[in-house]
Amino acid sequence: MKKIAVIGAGLTGAAAARTLVQQGFLVTVFDKGRSAGGRMSSKRTDQGYLDLGAQYFTARSDVFKQQVQLWLEGGQAEVWPCTTVLLAHEDGLSSLKSSRDEQTRFIGVPSMQSPVKALLQDIALITACRIQKLSYQQQSWSLLSDEGQIYAGFDAVLLTLPPAQAQQLMAQSSLPVRFENTADVLEPCWAVAMQAEASPAGDAIFCQHPKLRFISHQQHKTGRNSCYILHFNAAFSAEHLHKPPEFWFAEARVILSEELKIQQSIEPLVAHRWLYASQNDQVPAPGLITLPDQQLWAGGDWSYGGRLENAYLAGLKLAQAVIHSYKLQQETV
Repeated sequence: MKKIAVIGAGLTGAAAARTLVQQGFLVTVFDKGRSAGGRMSSKRTDQGYLDLGAQYFTARSDVFKQQVQLWLEGGQAEVWPCTTVLLAHEDGLSSLKSSRDEQTRFIGVPSMQSPVKALLQDIALITACRIQKLSYQQQSWSLLSDEGQIYAGFDAVLLTLPPAQAQQLMAQSSLPVRFENTADVLEPCWAVAMQAEASPAGDAIFCQHPKLRFISHQQHKTGRNSCYILHFNAAFSAEHLHKPPEFWFAEARVILSEELKIQQSIEPLVAHRWLYASQNDQVPAPGLITLPDQQLWAGGDWSYGGRLENAYLAGLKLAQAVIHSYKLQQETV
């Protein structure tokens, strides 16, 4: 039975792992975080979860629609009955405009990572484990963690990390680096959760704004803390990347009070920095990164232009690459 190591327990890694297990492969998933989810992670609080990463997902392809339907039937997802508005910023003034659409949006329940955890059910998952070096000898992979643990005997490795992290890992492993033009495909984002008792103007506030890309209110999200989540855009996040949470709380408070006209008390909850979040529109989507001779592949939502659905599809394509390679090996034996 072929042993596969998947590094990264986000949606791409989970989709790849599930597909491979269904085809009879033995899979172990590694993640540096405390739980699976990646950018679909939610933070647990006494009042409910905070969705600091992905706020929702949509389904366009038939294969992803089928998977979403399974999550709906299994209780790991539901439709988000959100109202959508636009926060426009023109001539130094902000205004809220109606922006209704017919798009169906889904969320994980009770947290965004629930669909990922469902895919990884009964699959070996090693968390709080940062892999810092890979070694390929005699057609077998060994993984070394930053705490000195060695995981050996893998026939193939899938990297579902952001390109910059995958590039660093491959450089540390003295492997051919194929990420020279893709390391900056993902841009940073600061996410800020703020508590306010005011009735929100909308659940999903799309932003044409010098600082913001999206504001979400969690009042209609099952299992969540009913609060605002502000996602600052890549340019503003990068400009102030190393500022402390207090800076971001202050920025969020001003926006909520002056631009969303909230007069009630506004209290900070959490500020979280995502170094690799939104897709850089100026960098072409690279597809999968492949080293088939070494049985190593890399991919993620960034491979096909962002969006959570593309993270899932990238996982399927990674698994298919492994399956195809294994069949070729069998044919040549």
